[in-house]
Amino acid sequence: MIKFCKIIVAAAICIYSTLPVNAGQRTQIASTLGCIKTIFPGVPVLSGIHTGKLPTHILVRRCDDLTMAISMRNGVLRSTAVQNRFIPKYTTRGKGLAIPDARLTISPKNIREAWLTRPNQRYDHAILGDNIEAGGLAVVLANKQRLETFADKNSVFEDRMARLVDLDGDGESEIVVVQTDIDHGAAIAVFSVRGEEIVKLAQSNPIGLSHRWLNPAVAADFNGDGIIELAWVETPHIGGILKIARLSGSGIKRKLEIIAELKGFSNHTIGSRELMQAVTFDWDKDGLNDIILPGANRRNIKVVSLADSQIKVIDQIPIDGEITGPLIAADLDENGTGEVLLVTKDSRLLTFSP
Repeated sequence: MIKFCKIIVAAAICIYSTLPVNAGQRTQIASTLGCIKTIFPGVPVLSGIHTGKLPTHILVRRCDDLTMAISMRNGVLRSTAVQNRFIPKYTTRGKGLAIPDARLTISPKNIREAWLTRPNQRYDHAILGDNIEAGGLAVVLANKQRLETFADKNSVFEDRMARLVDLDGDGESEIVVVQTDIDHGAAIAVFSVRGEEIVKLAQSNPIGLSHRWLNPAVAADFNGDGIIELAWVETPHIGGILKIARLSGSGIKRKLEIIAELKGFSNHTIGSRELMQAVTFDWDKDGLNDIILPGANRRNIKVVSLADSQIKVIDQIPIDGEITGPLIAADLDENGTGEVLLVTKDSRLLTFSP
């Protein structure tokens, strides 16, 4: 039995209907607040990559551009109008040489801000909606110093943002970005600040063909070994492969060591600027973070576990529609169990929980 709840302002009206599911019964809430354009996490993911936080409210922007905060109190979903000045913009306004669609990332650690620079047209893939890509990567440090590094002339940063995440547990942020070789396709590149220089610590192998791309997904400790792993989807538009890797080695020459991979996923729509279609939290209550992201056709949600260092799909939830917007993780009812929220291509807000 699946429970659908239509939420109108602060009231919840529930209807029960039987739908096929792949892994037992689930609660699926279809929330109609009019036409929904997009959603944002209640606590912004300023770093550019989800690492497991579960805010207790989300922001919903309707098609008429009214933004509301959605939360739950005493079992009742509530909505409150939010002024635009309280909505995170992630813009690079005032940041020199930023690419047109760059998203600013922010961290309280050693790297305070990061963004992509040096717009160019030397690569004609246009997977993110135009053929303008970045040739540079800039950061501002805690001491306000600005540093910049550059892709070589046969590559670009085929991305919108430079994600900030501590992959090696030293308390300082690494920078994760998609770097694409014009002839051999995309790769994950990991940079770090050493003194007054941005250095490349590691890079995955390029996909091997031009016009082949990948999209970073989430970062967390997925197998309980105390090490933060990085997950991405290679070729998310053509039978995407979820890959999970750890940063190994020491010094300025490291390796992205792939520890697991599995085919059948997607976290991007061709031509879209939306890059955040994956979240992570403990779905099955085994004490380990799981990865939640769309299946290859973007019409279902898959939950992936790396428990016992074995990658496997532990849950699948069908979606009556196509996923084109962001995936958001929250704990709206504050019961310690996460929910996944998304907006379908036909502008419906859906919420799923274990």
